[in-house]
Amino acid sequence: AGPGAEEHWESLPGLHQLPTNKREMAQTTIDVLEGLELHQNVLSTREQAELLENINTLLEAGMRKQLPGQTFLQPPRTKAGNGRRTIQFGCAYEYRNSVDIKHGIKPELVVAALPDCLQNLVDKLVREGVLPAAIAPDSAIVNVYGRGDAIPPHIDHHDFVRPFCTLSLKSEQPIFFGQAIRIPVPGTFEADAEIGLPCGSLLVLQGNGADVAQHCVPRVTAERVSVTLRRMRPVFREEIERKGTLRPLPNGGMSFAGIP
Repeated sequence: AGPGAEEHWESLPGLHQLPTNKREMAQTTIDVLEGLELHQNVLSTREQAELLENINTLLEAGMRKQLPGQTFLQPPRTKAGNGRRTIQFGCAYEYRNSVDIKHGIKPELVVAALPDCLQNLVDKLVREGVLPAAIAPDSAIVNVYGRGDAIPPHIDHHDFVRPFCTLSLKSEQPIFFGQAIRIPVPGTFEADAEIGLPCGSLLVLQGNGADVAQHCVPRVTAERVSVTLRRMRPVFREEIERKGTLRPLPNGGMSFAGIP
């Protein structure tokens, strides 16, 4: 698909116009793929290999506890499919959501700034017209999947503006979309639609595909790396700057001697 994210972003209806509860969702039939764009070959094979090398360097630093604060996360494998490792840049995001813990951006938590390799990726996507410059991403989440890992059904938090996007690396895997994705067993999902994500492709999410439909990644059949790029709402960026919780990486993220 060609560029079109900026036009869609400008015309996106306010959140008050969207269904607000599960009953409304069940009574409203939607096109779960509306607003999605799949851009193939946004990175050459060489560019993919170089980015993966940089990500591996960052991953190794995280495993050695050389990344600041909440940059590197590796949850315990408590159930099937939840073993993926995560590296987050630009802001700290809380995935858990309960009575005591609310999910969303946490400006008070320390994380690393975008490394050069991801800032260069953002600049390339804007320069080539895939993403609008007005809402260029300022945060990233790198998910590193081992075979059998998955991401459960969810809708990305509205602490981030639309559109946002996900780059796929290392292996082609599907992503599912649905109004109410079913989970017969952990890591296995039943949904309305499926899209294959080739290596080097970029999926841009907006419209129904970002705001109403759930999406998930079923258990992957081979190692996979995804890079999700999103822009924070200004209030969070301003709060992070005020609190000073963003830490630059040495040498743009390519060397590590321990970071507080």
